[in-house]
Amino acid sequence: MSKKILVVAVDIDDDLGQAGIRTPVFGREAVLEAATRFALYDPEDSDANTLFAAIKIADEMREKGYDAEPVAIAGSPLGGVEAVIEARKQLEELVNKYHPDGVIVVTDGSEDESLLPAISSIVPIMAVRRIVVKQHRGVEETYMLFIKYLQKALTEPRFARLFLGVPGIVLVVFSSLALLGMLRQAILVGLLIAGVAMVVRGFDMEDKIVQALTETPVTMVAYSTAGVTALIAIVLIVSQLHSRTALTPQLLASLVKNVTSLLGFSASIAILGHAASKFVSGKLRLYREIVALTIVIIAVILLDTVASALQQMETMSVSEFMQALASSGFGLYAIVSVVVVALVWRGAKALEGLIAQTSSRASDKK
Repeated sequence: MSKKILVVAVDIDDDLGQAGIRTPVFGREAVLEAATRFALYDPEDSDANTLFAAIKIADEMREKGYDAEPVAIAGSPLGGVEAVIEARKQLEELVNKYHPDGVIVVTDGSEDESLLPAISSIVPIMAVRRIVVKQHRGVEETYMLFIKYLQKALTEPRFARLFLGVPGIVLVVFSSLALLGMLRQAILVGLLIAGVAMVVRGFDMEDKIVQALTETPVTMVAYSTAGVTALIAIVLIVSQLHSRTALTPQLLASLVKNVTSLLGFSASIAILGHAASKFVSGKLRLYREIVALTIVIIAVILLDTVASALQQMETMSVSEFMQALASSGFGLYAIVSVVVVALVWRGAKALEGLIAQTSSRASDKK
């Protein structure tokens, strides 16, 4: 007498039930009908392949002389323990009705295989067959996403600037400096360009920079002047530090004094250019620019005070630096600066409100 085997297709999350297929399903014709019906319902779901695989395995076992029948059981859309209990209940129903000698379990994933301990407690498991669908959905989607974003990087200007433009600039600069025998400088400049690009993109500054540069000719001139001045200040810092072997308080004071004025001028030009652009465009909300310009002026004064304190020092020590700051009146300047910024901010807001009221009254009269 041949062994009786059930080839069990497992659907732990009951996708079959969502297609209107009631489980358990027994027999080749019933499982084939369920597989066809579910494939038409959801062609992308791998559960249909599990059902067809169960039919194929049962046919192969019958050819070898076994009394094999394909069946399908389902759990619950809720998953977890409830799904296992429901699937176990359906399997017990089949086992009590057909009394198989063992089962072959067919699954399409590890989630379905969580039912294996429950199955083995009811009937012996002769084999487990896991169905891996060719061109699986996850792999195919990953490939399609890769192609999609690669096309974006190559064709859309916003992405092309980042993925092609910046690396292109780095390669050109690196290659040019390397041909001139300045490999170390090439690496540093390349890292600098990449770092600036990462900062601009990371803080979403790209659109703001483009908008600011193209807003009016005033902003373009102002920002260009500010950028060149800031670059000169950075070059001065690097050159002075590179030419000296030891960092002394006097050298640091000289650096602060020389660079502060340049950076203050650069920031002031940028702020005034933005304010002029808004004024030309008819926008009278300038309180932010007024406050920003005040902060820049105060920062220059405070840094100049720090430079004066450094000139009083003989050695690079924290205690001597604190004493020099105290004697230079830095604390008083800092407190006054906070008060001044608060007053300017309040006054600028009040002035802006007054201008807005005047403009609204003038428009009402018209």
